[in-house]
Amino acid sequence: MNHNVVYGREKYMDLSFIIPVYNKSENQFRRCISSILKVKDITYEIIVVDDGSSSNMGKIYKEICVNNGLSYYYEKNLGVSAARNYGIKKAKGKYITFVDADDYILPVISKKDLSTHCNLIIFDVKKINTTYNKLYKVKLTNCISNKVFEGKQLLEKTLKDGILNWVVSKVYNRDYLQKNNIYFDTSHVNGEDVDFIVKLLLSNPSTIYVNKMLYVYVYSDVTGLEREKRKLKNNLNDAYYLWALRKNILRKIDLNNSKNISTHIDNEYIKSIFEMYSHIVNDNYKEAKKYKKTFQKFFYKINPQKISMINKLKMIAIEHSWLGLIKNYVQLKKGIKRMISN
Repeated sequence: MNHNVVYGREKYMDLSFIIPVYNKSENQFRRCISSILKVKDITYEIIVVDDGSSSNMGKIYKEICVNNGLSYYYEKNLGVSAARNYGIKKAKGKYITFVDADDYILPVISKKDLSTHCNLIIFDVKKINTTYNKLYKVKLTNCISNKVFEGKQLLEKTLKDGILNWVVSKVYNRDYLQKNNIYFDTSHVNGEDVDFIVKLLLSNPSTIYVNKMLYVYVYSDVTGLEREKRKLKNNLNDAYYLWALRKNILRKIDLNNSKNISTHIDNEYIKSIFEMYSHIVNDNYKEAKKYKKTFQKFFYKINPQKISMINKLKMIAIEHSWLGLIKNYVQLKKGIKRMISN
């Protein structure tokens, strides 16, 4: 039994690990839990929120939790945002952090990291693409490690993809979140992470960056595609929401290069919409034709004169149903990825 895990009804501990889980494999779940149990320098609890998994998987999760003295809660399937909110309300730690059940952490967090009394502590991420067996390190760029600063200074970084687009790899002061009413918006399928981070940064928390790899984000191109196909309309709405959110942030902060950043936001938006459409084309031509008008609706606020040539071509390809060209694009992209990974 790990003596750093706080059992029973203890009122104080350093950190609460909140893990939402929904029908992840037993091996993934065990790997996640085992990685946290290797943490030695702090006291902590592990809160598992089962978001309506099948009865068989639920029994497995519960048994693992009981055997390790962890907290297990079962909720009807309301989504990851609701599960995380539930975990925040149940947590007793001075700090909380979120871990997805198919990811894991490295046992690097220490008492010293938590001794700054900051309201937000940011760590680095290691990304592993299992499709191509590639590893990437994601850091907070242009930021001095172990120096306290105001959270609002990071708002510009939420305008581009990066570490501030995820709620993982960060440690949050629990009282600060609750006093400022910072919770996850349960109406989003995707984009809930950025929404949460932006709300937090706008409240201007005392923040520190720690240059250590804490979180290992495991993903594959296959699981990403399956998620896109299952919840297509929601994903389109969330892509639009993220675009509008970033535009709104840009209006609130004073930047010398705001026009360039605005163009970058538009280009990233077109890119994400086209990627969704190209996956449908690659799977089913007839299905793609049915969805053409749906996708075109999400372009109406974009000025084609202000985006890159490649993204103009992507918009035209959807508008004119150049399905063969789009399918060739997908196959070429896959081929290039395979070449790079070999």
